[in-house]
Amino acid sequence: VLVHPMLIAGWCALTTTALNCLPVGSLDGGRIVQSAFGRRALAFTGLLTYLGLALGVIGSALSLPFGLYILLTQRSNERPPFDDVSPVNSNRVSLALGLVLFSLLTLLPYVSQSTDMMGGMPPL
Repeated sequence: VLVHPMLIAGWCALTTTALNCLPVGSLDGGRIVQSAFGRRALAFTGLLTYLGLALGVIGSALSLPFGLYILLTQRSNERPPFDDVSPVNSNRVSLALGLVLFSLLTLLPYVSQSTDMMGGMPPL
C-alpha cells in the first residue's frame, strides 16, 4: 500500500505528541496532571502508565523502549507548582482530561493488534 510521506510524518508527530502527553514524571502530561489534580493523582496515573507501557497496552511496539527511556531519564523528583493551594478552575481541569484522553486514544488503537496476536477478541 502506497502512502503519502505527509501521512507518515503526521503519524509520527501524533505519536510523539501522545507519548509526551502521557501522565508520568516530568513529561508534559505528568506536569499537567500534577498541576490539575495533585501529586497523589500523578503518582497513581504514573503507576498505571508504567504498567500499561510494561504490558505493551499503550503504544504496542513503542511501549518498552519509551518506558525504559522514561525510567532512565526521569530520576529526579518533580518540582511542585508555584501555587499548590488555589484550586484549578473547571476549564483547565477539562483541558487536562482532554489532553490525557487524546494521548490514550492516540496510543490505544494498537491494543486490537496485540490482543489479536494473543488469541483474544477479534478487532472491531
